[in-house]
Amino acid sequence: MKRITRVLLVWVGLFISPLVALADSSPIKGGGPFGLGLEFGDPGTWGAVGKFWVDHNSAFQPAVKLGNGSALLQCDYLYHQYDVIHPSQGLLPLYFGAGADLSLQTNIVIGARGVVGISYMFDRANVPVDIYVQVVPEIWIYTIAGGGTSFQVYGNIGSRYYF
Repeated sequence: MKRITRVLLVWVGLFISPLVALADSSPIKGGGPFGLGLEFGDPGTWGAVGKFWVDHNSAFQPAVKLGNGSALLQCDYLYHQYDVIHPSQGLLPLYFGAGADLSLQTNIVIGARGVVGISYMFDRANVPVDIYVQVVPEIWIYTIAGGGTSFQVYGNIGSRYYF
């Protein structure tokens, strides 16, 4: 068991190290490339959500969601477009991306998801926060109990603090 844990830690380190090296540009004024906060909405009911900026336009959005007696692991890659809406203060990018879900129930369920949303990033160094709303169309693939697929569309709202 110790060997498996060591191997997993090495793989995680090898995956995260290049991302940390690339994270040189966060659009959040007064904040760093990593944000942590809460997200409400399905799938799951609520959960912890992060955001890791790779550059000014690209980010990874991992989450752990809870609800309905299950836990979900999510990760999305997001691309932000700043040229569509120009608020008088802050930034208001539209973003889109793709990702996956892994449902940890008695039956393992995998989801392929798209993400489309809008995020407001405050323009004050003492408020390194964003708030967002997103729509998530998702295809679920049931791996046990006869297999099959289903299609759902979810809505989420959340906020993160960057450090």
